[in-house]
Order: sequence, then structure tokens, then C-alpha cells
Amino acid sequence: MKKAYFKEEQHFTNPWIWLFSIVVFTASIIPVLYIYLQQITSEQVPAGSSDSKLSLLITMIVQMLVFALVFFLLKTMKLVTEIKEGAFFYRYPPFINKEKRIGKEEIECYEIREYKPIREYGGWGLRQGMGKSGKAYNVSGKTGLQLYLKNGKKVLFGTQRGEALLRALDKIMKDD
Repeated sequence: MKKAYFKEEQHFTNPWIWLFSIVVFTASIIPVLYIYLQQITSEQVPAGSSDSKLSLLITMIVQMLVFALVFFLLKTMKLVTEIKEGAFFYRYPPFINKEKRIGKEEIECYEIREYKPIREYGGWGLRQGMGKSGKAYNVSGKTGLQLYLKNGKKVLFGTQRGEALLRALDKIMKDD
């Protein structure tokens, strides 16, 4: 196996994402929990809902499972990019676990560029751009490697190390 010229792992570490998720979880679970506790302690069942306690309990369990899944995804999602063996490799676990390859022979041209994640791609993550933007794989920030492929497609990979990525890609593109 040949040496890797570049490797970068990016995680969803932005504290605002975590804070937003916790606020949404808390704001959605408190009213349901409050009503459930009211019904348990008062022994009164609202008119027309004989299974009200069970319904509230199921609602809370579903909410907790959904938020557990969201927190799991935020914790495990990462963008892994690597340049080695004459190609650009990437993974985006847990969605893309198997390494994908874009060979240097598939690349028409490339550049490191500043982009607007929300305007061009609708945010961060695995994104399909609006209009002619193409696909984007990003985690945070607004700097990315834009690949223009020979088949006419465009793919953008977010990076925190643009210059190092560009040097490594330049190296494999010049090697025969």
C-alpha cells in the first residue's frame, strides 16, 4: 500500500449544534412529561381519553428514541478524506462506511474555494446542491475542495486544511 499524502477527519463538534439539539429535546419532552406526571399523581383522566397515560408514555419513549438517534448520529458522523494511491478517497460514516474512490483520471480540474454552505447546498452534511452546485460532503466551515469531474459532475468536500489538501492533490495529479 502506498503512502497517504493527506488525511483529514472532521467531526460535528460545533457546540451550537449540540446546544440546539439539547434545547429542542428539552422543550419537546418537558410538556409531555409534565402532563404525564399530572395524570399519574391526580388519577384524573381527561374526558374522551381512557388510554391517555399510555399514549403519553409511548409519546415520551418515541421522543427519547428519536433524540437518542439524533445524538448518536451527531456523535458518530464524520467526514474522512484521504489522498493516496493516485486517487482521492472519502467516507462519511455512518452513511458511507465503505471508502469511495475518485481516481485522478476522473478529475478534470479542481480548486480550493470559499463557499456558502447554506445558500449553495442548504447546510452541512451530505448535501445535493441547488441548481448546478453538485454534491457536497461537509461538516463545518466554508472552505472546500471543489472537484470538476470529466463526466460533468461537480463534488465539493469541506476541509479545514485547504492548502495541505491542495498540495497533496497537486502531487498525485502530476505523478504518472
